[in-house]
Amino acid sequence: MTYLKSNLHYLRLKNSLSQKELASKLYMAHQTISNHELGKSEPDLDGMQKDADFYQIPLSDLIDVDLSKKQKGFIDLGNVLLDTHRKTFQILSGTKGIYAIKDICKCQIIFEDAKYHDEEYPFPVDRRVLVTNYNFWWFNRKVYIGLEIEMKDHRKLYVYVSNDAKVQNSDSFKKYRKQANQIKKKLMKYCS
Repeated sequence: MTYLKSNLHYLRLKNSLSQKELASKLYMAHQTISNHELGKSEPDLDGMQKDADFYQIPLSDLIDVDLSKKQKGFIDLGNVLLDTHRKTFQILSGTKGIYAIKDICKCQIIFEDAKYHDEEYPFPVDRRVLVTNYNFWWFNRKVYIGLEIEMKDHRKLYVYVSNDAKVQNSDSFKKYRKQANQIKKKLMKYCS
């Protein structure tokens, strides 16, 4: 078994890089980074060595070792990294930054209409959409799935759980909605 795709994703997040930022640093297309992390394609041997050199790890570790388990205290939740030792969480897509877990007040799943997506201002109130389980054709719009995290000081932080728009009620939508729920539960578990 190879850990290449999960390690590429983990290392990018651990280094607080978006796919676009990493693509720019490695002189690759953003879609190439995404495809490698999703396992849709793999870099050739030179590409793997380039990744290993960039992250300053042996090529054999990049391929054969689950690096997320090797780094104790870090829990990779996709676009959120939990550091259980420091008791912090890092948002990698949305309201980027590192925040104290103990300051979380509440957390809820939210949806943003894809045609208004703007990572600089994530999930503005007037661009959110109501999601229903009904399968009417007019409800099958594309949305981004995310979390709104309210802090004890009343600040609101936002996390894009899905990196691209999902058609409401599709299988991939349901998968990311489930992932958002799992992140929410983990955050709430560690803040109490």
